Amino acid sequence: MAPGALLLACALLGKSPKTPPSVARPPRCPGQRPRRPASHPGGATTRHHESAGVAVAQRVVTVQSGPLVRTEGSHVTILCNVTGYKEGMEQNFEWSMYLLSALEREIRIVSTNQPNYAYAVYAHRVNTKEIYVERLAGDSAVLHITKVQAQDQGLFECYTPNTDGQYLGSYSARTNLTVIADSLTVAAPAQTLSKVESDTLQLTCEVSRTTLQHTHLSVGWYLRSPEDAAAPPQELVTLSRDFVLRSGGPYRQRMAAGDLRLDKTSATSYRLTIHKLQPVDQGLLYCQAAEWIQDADDSWFAMTRKQSDKTQLRIQPTDRDFSIQVSTERRSFTAGEPLELHCTIEAQNVPERFFSVSWVFSSSPVAVVGTSAVPVLGPDYVSREAAGHMTVRKESANVYLLKLQHLRPEDAGKYICRVTEREKTPTGDFIDRSKRSRNVQITVQPLKSNITVSLSSNSSEVLEGDVIQLTCSVQSTSGPLSVSWLWTDRQAAAPALELASVGREGTVWHGASYGGRSSYGEVRAEKVRADTFSLSLYNASPGDEGQYRCQATEWLQTGVGPEANWQIIGEKSATKAIAVKTVGKLVQPSPSRRTCILDWLE
Repeated sequence: MAPGALLLACALLGKSPKTPPSVARPPRCPGQRPRRPASHPGGATTRHHESAGVAVAQRVVTVQSGPLVRTEGSHVTILCNVTGYKEGMEQNFEWSMYLLSALEREIRIVSTNQPNYAYAVYAHRVNTKEIYVERLAGDSAVLHITKVQAQDQGLFECYTPNTDGQYLGSYSARTNLTVIADSLTVAAPAQTLSKVESDTLQLTCEVSRTTLQHTHLSVGWYLRSPEDAAAPPQELVTLSRDFVLRSGGPYRQRMAAGDLRLDKTSATSYRLTIHKLQPVDQGLLYCQAAEWIQDADDSWFAMTRKQSDKTQLRIQPTDRDFSIQVSTERRSFTAGEPLELHCTIEAQNVPERFFSVSWVFSSSPVAVVGTSAVPVLGPDYVSREAAGHMTVRKESANVYLLKLQHLRPEDAGKYICRVTEREKTPTGDFIDRSKRSRNVQITVQPLKSNITVSLSSNSSEVLEGDVIQLTCSVQSTSGPLSVSWLWTDRQAAAPALELASVGREGTVWHGASYGGRSSYGEVRAEKVRADTFSLSLYNASPGDEGQYRCQATEWLQTGVGPEANWQIIGEKSATKAIAVKTVGKLVQPSPSRRTCILDWLE
């Protein structure tokens, strides 16, 4: 074909002329590459040319078989090889792509021998090395797309310019690249944990994806050293894409012993468990997951990898020593108030050690809480605890409580917490190590009564035969009350007589001098309320005239059960004078008037 006719035909096909190579090639449009047969979209065809009885191998270009499914944002590589060329000649590689919507339109990307080969749509990414070609050998190269984009989806073609004296075989090969969204999520909380050597650690990682293609997941836990951030992370344990558990070098023996586990606890949850922590486990722990897909050549490719937030783990070496601290809100109390003492054991790995705690008061045992946490009370405190006035318990692994609900004056003194640890030696024997706290001095002041008493009556003067009514009111009480009603004459010359009394429980007693009148109901005493008492004298007589006194007593209970007794903490009284007027008497009539008059006398 004449060159002019060839150029006209190419122009009609929309091709741009290329500079013809220096060697002969089959007639084609300038710039149009020789294509392999359409029946082999993912490889190349090899043909043999026989000349003068000699078999000559033809050029063959191959790329990875497609489709290649990759996630958006991932690093994509496509390998291209050429064989059957004249030996000694280094081969060049030119990469182009074709959108699936316009397969006839070539979009040039990158070349090993033409610096300005890329079209504008790819030029910036090539210039910034986001896309580049890595030469593996003279006849092998890899296309790198370090951050693939959705717009990169299509047919990728690897073309090798001819370096022989004739065109024999295939000069290009294509593969299909499919770009999908990256749906892999890997989540674990960012946290800082402090553990003691031999403790157990559990961490959970959530891994999920929504990929429509058939993919596999691999999930692993890694440890990065806090001292050397540049050092590669240490693999702890991984569940591979083939559902096989493996562990990193120094952790294999621990996994075999059952001290290292990775469990899938739900569709998305993966739990790491490390028993018997060691100082070497300290550092930054994180979960890493990868999503894998199987390519057409049956090889597996990790489309995407992601890491979770990190857990900073600190491990304290085991220290067998311990200390004791006894605490209370205050050390000075008033009788009747509650006392709380807390004994705290400060030690490492307390839950896995065996401690017993003894409470001692002034060298006398109060209670012992053994390793079973069941308290054993001292003989002087059994009835007190039975009445609910005392509590001894283990509040947590290292805190023990002693509480006395109602302090007595005799509870004042020194309190001590003694702790004993039972430890098993390597020989199998047991040894006990004991420590005691400092003395805690508690003072208990007797309860002081602040009561006030007021006494009122229905009238300070009553007629003979009427009722004398008295009301006794007591203020500012803190304990139960008892009341005594007393009488003396106006001059208080004789000893006071007891009319009646009302006990703490409201029981009423009448005085011996008024027993007869009380039997007829003429003397009545009662407890109206806890702080109010009343006395009523019916059918008052002149002999009832005098001073009436209400004497109130406040009580405090000390001891419980059979040992309970009551102590007087205060007494107050109030007095009221009552006059009784006689009904009257008959007087002699005056000489001037013979009438009877009623003379009222006081």
